[in-house]
Amino acid sequence: MTVSMTTIRRIGWSTLLFLLIFASRALLLNRLEMNHDEVWHTWQTGQSLEEAMRWLPFDWPPLYVVVLWVWQNFVGNHPIVMRLLSALIFMIGSAWTFRLGRRLFHTEPAAWGLTLAYAALGYIIFLSTYVRAYVIMLALLPLALYLALRYFDKPTIWRAVWLALAMAALFYTNLTAVIAFAAIGITTLIFYPRQIWRWWLPGTMAFVLAIPEILAKLDLVQRREAGLGEKLPSLPEGLLEIFHADLGHAALFWLLVLVIAVGFVLWKRRFTLRMGLMIVSWLLILPILVYATDGIIGFFTAQYSWWITFGFALLVAWGYQAAPRIGRIGLSLVLIGLMFVPLTRGYRPFDELKYGLPTLPFEQTFSVLATELQNGDVFLVHPDCECGDHYVWNYFESIYFPNPPQHVTEPDGHRRIWYVYRSGQNDENIQRQLEQSYVTGRFIGPWELFFRLYEAPPDRDGILFENGLRFHGAQLLEPDRQPRVQPYVYREGEDVRVRLWWSVDEPLDRDYSVTLQILNELGLFAQTDGAPQPVSLDPTQDASPSQTSQWQPGQYYIDDRVLTMPYPATRLDLMLYLGVYYWEDGVRLQAEGVNPDGLLPLLPIALMAW
Repeated sequence: MTVSMTTIRRIGWSTLLFLLIFASRALLLNRLEMNHDEVWHTWQTGQSLEEAMRWLPFDWPPLYVVVLWVWQNFVGNHPIVMRLLSALIFMIGSAWTFRLGRRLFHTEPAAWGLTLAYAALGYIIFLSTYVRAYVIMLALLPLALYLALRYFDKPTIWRAVWLALAMAALFYTNLTAVIAFAAIGITTLIFYPRQIWRWWLPGTMAFVLAIPEILAKLDLVQRREAGLGEKLPSLPEGLLEIFHADLGHAALFWLLVLVIAVGFVLWKRRFTLRMGLMIVSWLLILPILVYATDGIIGFFTAQYSWWITFGFALLVAWGYQAAPRIGRIGLSLVLIGLMFVPLTRGYRPFDELKYGLPTLPFEQTFSVLATELQNGDVFLVHPDCECGDHYVWNYFESIYFPNPPQHVTEPDGHRRIWYVYRSGQNDENIQRQLEQSYVTGRFIGPWELFFRLYEAPPDRDGILFENGLRFHGAQLLEPDRQPRVQPYVYREGEDVRVRLWWSVDEPLDRDYSVTLQILNELGLFAQTDGAPQPVSLDPTQDASPSQTSQWQPGQYYIDDRVLTMPYPATRLDLMLYLGVYYWEDGVRLQAEGVNPDGLLPLLPIALMAW
């Protein structure tokens, strides 16, 4: 069978269109932060299916929880993977949207326009990367409407069955499906007024399928009525808020697009009463009915207005089909541009600023923190810090930390402590305790989830040299300043990075020097001598002076040095030694544990060579 060039071009353009839609979501997957609702759904479905269903909220049907549980068990539960599920579900919905546009408008350009407009709306972008059930609604709504039109065009039992299944799936996803049912019903009433009675067959089947969930939610009306006490805004104010949220990040551009779409319809005289009534019903009549019944169902909020977005998409598609070729190209470019604009988390219309959903930067912070953690590190979270619920910490720690740090309430007994607090909420007593016994290290995270490292030396008691200089231990470091893992094995020619910790019991009257030597019974292999080379672990503070006569009691001093292994060399077992001396006479000072040469053995080192 020969495939025409027209068909090949159509396939090519279709593929490009859907790739662009997916790319607009894929670029967002690692730029967003989960809010507590998304984390709850992910955490809830992280155990057995039985446990997930036990934790199902009383006002949520079970379908999305089951889908999320299956996805986690097959793919994993990383935040990016969880958002990917929503993006993939929306891609299926985009394909169904295209089929609906072609049946509803009877032209392929209108199908392209409907698909692009539906994918570019701000709230749709939000929901298609959001780890909640709404994305399934976005996919099922165009499918159910398509199946309804298909059924009423040529009623058959099997078409009624497929329509009933789609409607039941909507209901088992979210209870706001009842508004979608009303929108679909009004649409069929407008297009098939004399056949509206045919709803009895798919409607009855859908009702039978939904009976278990209806029975399970019988007490929901009473619960919702008990919680519905908030005063509604005026109808115009409420509609404006909902429309602004639905259009999203570029509402002014969308207004321009909608005006242009209406202009093309009027210019080309493509206005039809049925299409006009359908769009008015989706955008005005049905929202007014929802407003009037809000005291019963409580669905007149921007959060539950996902179905209104389809009305905007229908209006754009109506104008898209009426536009000349150059107009369709221009509209396509604008819609594609709108899909790719929201590249930051700020585009999300339902963040904590508007709806009280805390979106803390766990992903942003933990991805950096994971590279800084060391074995034995602990978290000390300020008791009054609004830093997320315990299950949020549990989820993100399981994702980013192979061995999650212990949470402590007191700093005593831990060498490295990450103190977590919000700006302006830190406890002065805890802060004073930490600053007295620890060195202030680096900090990670923005003000609302701020981690500050406090680090103590490897040996708190230390070894006292006869001049009053106290040595608190040594660490071997990698080039990125992370601790090197034992056993300490080096290649010939490789640098050996050593961190020494010091303090003074009382001010010193001289400036002393330090020698580091790598040797064995065969002789000396590497050495560095000189005054201490202090560094600051806190990027906001300058390093301490190198002159030991300026050092003060009650403070730790960190001395970083580098020795270089010989090249070429042979395989050897070596030892790192430390000595302290006064630079004028070179006499090494005594301390507990030094050998006859005045050197203190520190760490065994292996040198590997061919």
